[in-house]
This record gives sequence, C-alpha cells and structure tokens, in this order.
Amino acid sequence: ETIALLLCGLSLFDAVTHSFATIATGGFSTKNLSVASFQSVSVEVVLMVFMVLSGIHFGLLFAAVSGHMEEIWRSGVVRAYILVLAAGIILTTINIHGDFYESWAEALRYASFQVISLGTTTGFATVDSAPWPPFSQLMLLFFIFQGACAGSTSGAIKMDRIVIFLKAIVKRIKMIQHPSAVISVKLNRVPVGEDLLEVTVLYLSLYMTVVFLATLLLTAMGVDTLTAFSGSAATMGGVGPGFGSVGSMGNFSRIPEAGKWILTGNMLL
Repeated sequence: ETIALLLCGLSLFDAVTHSFATIATGGFSTKNLSVASFQSVSVEVVLMVFMVLSGIHFGLLFAAVSGHMEEIWRSGVVRAYILVLAAGIILTTINIHGDFYESWAEALRYASFQVISLGTTTGFATVDSAPWPPFSQLMLLFFIFQGACAGSTSGAIKMDRIVIFLKAIVKRIKMIQHPSAVISVKLNRVPVGEDLLEVTVLYLSLYMTVVFLATLLLTAMGVDTLTAFSGSAATMGGVGPGFGSVGSMGNFSRIPEAGKWILTGNMLL
C-alpha cells in the first residue's frame, strides 16, 4: 500500500502513516481534512482496496497469499461482507445523486469511500457527509454498527455475528412453523452450537444497550440526539466519525467534559 500511495504522488511520510492507519482500520490521518486534503481519485482507490482487504479475516488473507485464493470466496461471511458493502454503495450513490452531486461518477466516488471507510470502521473521510439526506446517513449509521469480518482489524459488531444472528432468527421462525423439525445453523459449512447462538444474541443485546445508555446520558447533558447516538455508536465500534457535530469533518471537542469520559468508556469497552 505504501508503494502504491507513493506512485499516486504522496510523500513517504504520508504514504507510510496512511498505510498504517488503513491496515489497522484506525483511520487517524495526519491531515485535518483527512483523505479529502489530497483531492486524488487514485489515492482514494488505493485506500478503498486496502480498507476492504483489511476487513477480511487475516487467516483467509494468509491462505490467499499462500496459494489458496479460493478460501476467501468459499467464506459465506466474506461474500456477505462484500455484497452488503456493494449494496450500500449503490443505494447511497443513488440517494446522493442529483441534489448533492450532478454526475454519477462523483456520487459513486464519494459514496464508495464513505461506505467502505465506515463499513470497515477505518474512519477516513473524503467529504463532509453531515449534509447528506437522512437515508444516506442511516445507511452509513448501519455500517458504523456492522463493521467487517472477525479476525480482521475492524471494530464494531462484526459481520460474522450479524450473519449468525440473522440465521438464528430464520431458525426460530422455522421452529415456530415446524416445532418437531431439527434445524441447524451453519457458518461457512460448520454447524453453530446453541451456546454460540446464545452468546451472539447476548453480545448484540449488550452492545446496543451500552450505546443506548451512553446516548441517553449524552442527551441529558444537552447534546443533540443525532450527535449523541452516532457518537456513542462510533466510539463503541472504534469507528471515529459519527454525524452532527462529530461528523467526518468535525470532532468531539464540543462534547461536554463528562460526555468525553462516557465516550472514552465506550472506546475501552
């Protein structure tokens, strides 16, 4: 990635620091305007490619470079991860085209980067997404919660847990329809035990409870709902930017001192 960024015209310092921030899905840029400061499509494309790769289980990446590329595509979680990112990009592009960006190419450029950046919990930004339509903001908020695959450097809930959770719901619906049926949930062709299903549901419940309580406390301090909720979700998932005053081109300086302690607790959790 460093070599690719150097070829795109970045200095060695910027190439190295942004490579570290990408692979760690940390997203901390050396520029106040983040990646927007470069105004380079080629730089954005390189970062997007490596953000997506960094969201994949590192064991699968190791298998791929060891000559077993098919292992990545055999993973149902990876397929779901790529499919959901693609769907998010398409829907966001359609939503912001016209009123915000006249050309489809420009809408696709900004939608792709923001969706991938938040969907991998990297947190880089190329544009201020705060003025975007509510649909696009909710779409990005979903990705703040989702995160990428387990075994990657991504934060948030993780795609694996979401897939297991959805399959558990389908199983429960089938059990209601056919009480005597024996139905097993599988992840990557491996059966998932009842204990793991229960732990996954409990994890998601606890995760959302912490976000809700942090949001509640922040709003009690006078923070607006959008900033409080997205800020709580972003810090809980290790994403970085949220919406409102903590948007992609903003920061957390406006949050009251007590609120900063709450969000610090979220990051530690």
